[in-house]
Amino acid sequence: MIFCPTVSATQIISELRRQEIEILTEERLTKVIEGREKQTAYIGFEPSSSLHIGNLAATLPLFTLARHGFRAIILLADLHAYANDKGEMAEIQKYAHDNMAIVEKIAGKLGIGSRIEYKVGTEFEDQPYFIQMLRLSRLVNLTEAEKSMDEIAKKSVNRMTSSIIYPLMQVLDIGVLGVSVAIGSIDQRKVHVLAIENLKKLGYKTPVAIHNKTIMQGTDGNQKMSKSLGNTIDLNETRESLEKKVRKTFCAPGNLEVNPILGWYEALIFPLFKKSLSFGEFAAGSYSELKALWSENKISPQQLKASALRDLGEILL
Repeated sequence: MIFCPTVSATQIISELRRQEIEILTEERLTKVIEGREKQTAYIGFEPSSSLHIGNLAATLPLFTLARHGFRAIILLADLHAYANDKGEMAEIQKYAHDNMAIVEKIAGKLGIGSRIEYKVGTEFEDQPYFIQMLRLSRLVNLTEAEKSMDEIAKKSVNRMTSSIIYPLMQVLDIGVLGVSVAIGSIDQRKVHVLAIENLKKLGYKTPVAIHNKTIMQGTDGNQKMSKSLGNTIDLNETRESLEKKVRKTFCAPGNLEVNPILGWYEALIFPLFKKSLSFGEFAAGSYSELKALWSENKISPQQLKASALRDLGEILL
């Protein structure tokens, strides 16, 4: 889609809402979109492993805003990964390079490759940045920082002091990069709220936040998709590895509560394709239609997996 200044904020927000998202707030996002030629949207990832389709689903609002004229930044946060004990810097930066390449490949297939900028933290997280972080640390209390990190890490363990610095760095990235719209999964909500509440006090703009509310289940059907759990569909899959993973994905007939593949369609495939898709003898043009077919046992697990392999292959391969 080519940027067209006549596209209204209402139309763009409607496009964003093809996913189940939270907007903090829609009123402020409308104002930002109306001035989009000067606005920046961003999402950040730790380059500590290969990115997966859950990461891609979280990125879709960024792609949408990029199509409509926003400056779009993907931050591969290498210093964050180092602070979070995800490896040595050389290894982390190799992941950052690989992540850039695979996302750019997918963005290119979507016709927006030239619209995405990639940054790493070490490009701008310098001495003035950390002086600003000290100023921010005097605004955010310890409990707020801990709760933000707990939401991201989803575990209660004894962590190093760097885990308190980590969310402050995320907040400050938004300010230093001049971000108007901060994008992420719902587990980034507390960090983004800290940014909304505090960045203006440091002289930065107050961002809007967009959160993908769908927690994408991993292939095992037990927990959210996570590289540490070995239950991911990665963005760099080969045809053989993708087929193997889809074939082994948990998929009980008619089960709506635990079905990773349905979640992939809800959070990623339907919002991205925006068209009717075939499932055996039937077709669905939306997640709600697919869910109805599945609950009525009109689609078998084998048929659903075959369609998922086809549709994910079109995105990834």
